Amino acid sequence: MKPWIAVAFGSAVMAMAISATPIVSAAAPAPAPTPVPMTKPDFSSVMFLVGTWSCTQPLRGKPRPETDVYSMAMDGMWMMQQTTAPPFDQYRTYTINGTGYIGYDPVAKLWIQTGVDNGGGYGIQTSPGWQANMITWTGKNPDGSSATDVITKVSDTETSDANTATDPQGNTTSRTIRCTKSS
Repeated sequence: MKPWIAVAFGSAVMAMAISATPIVSAAAPAPAPTPVPMTKPDFSSVMFLVGTWSCTQPLRGKPRPETDVYSMAMDGMWMMQQTTAPPFDQYRTYTINGTGYIGYDPVAKLWIQTGVDNGGGYGIQTSPGWQANMITWTGKNPDGSSATDVITKVSDTETSDANTATDPQGNTTSRTIRCTKSS
């Protein structure tokens, strides 16, 4: 091998070795991330709901039963509602199971209620909050349906819900849902 080729080759190998050697930095370590505060909503106005409720509402001339179980969920950021309504009549021959959540949007300063069920039902409603013993929820869904619920807290173990729903064709139905707490 010619001497200048050996020198060039040796220099290249040396340069690669030096570039592969880790360099110790005297720079300060990166600061620890600042935790983002997780401010939980003040659920004190709705904590009376936690537990099991038996509800009835008139539907096609008969009282339709439903069981609602409320609990806190998602690290206290949401209140969850599990709903079960057994088969009711020849038009609804399966049990409806639904899950809903109540939370608070601090930017919009609105209470949020959203839910889905195994029949394909869904909804989202908002409310500015309780006024005395009543809370009014309103919502409009992408399919054009809308609803208004005025829930009255009769006591810590009884509620009355004046519900008005409008389907996408503009047909409106109104009913009152009564619930009593069983545990």
